[in-house]
Amino acid sequence: MPGDENAIARFAVRLVEQHVGYDAERFSLFATVEGGEDFYRSRISASESVIMVVESDEEIVGFAYVESDSLNYAEMLRNGAWLHDIYISEVHRSRGLGESLLAAAIDAAKELGAEKLLLSVAAKNAIGQKLFGRAGFRPTMIEMTLNLVDSL
Repeated sequence: MPGDENAIARFAVRLVEQHVGYDAERFSLFATVEGGEDFYRSRISASESVIMVVESDEEIVGFAYVESDSLNYAEMLRNGAWLHDIYISEVHRSRGLGESLLAAAIDAAKELGAEKLLLSVAAKNAIGQKLFGRAGFRPTMIEMTLNLVDSL
């Protein structure tokens, strides 16, 4: 997968833009393709992470990023993994690619030795919530945000 980081980074920027569209007060628009390339390039070769892509007609149309998290006090987690990112380009959605990529991410987490796979999904991302629910994910935490600039 080395060499895929540009396509992955472009999708990651779109994922950030999607989240900013959900809630611009919570999510920050800072991602760049160059920064994403550096980040994902470092994760591609890391033993504790798996980055996978999905293709259609030999073109990368989505990606997923899973990373193991063997002990995390802040998250009260042992022997877990996180699905940090999963994204399918808009024109390739509703074709089963997301389900296939999610299944591959679940398998990757198992291969990393994780006993559970966690993810965060935007409160306004109903489609993502349904996808994850169909795969067996269940809500366990609710993130809450307070805008400190406006509350002073």
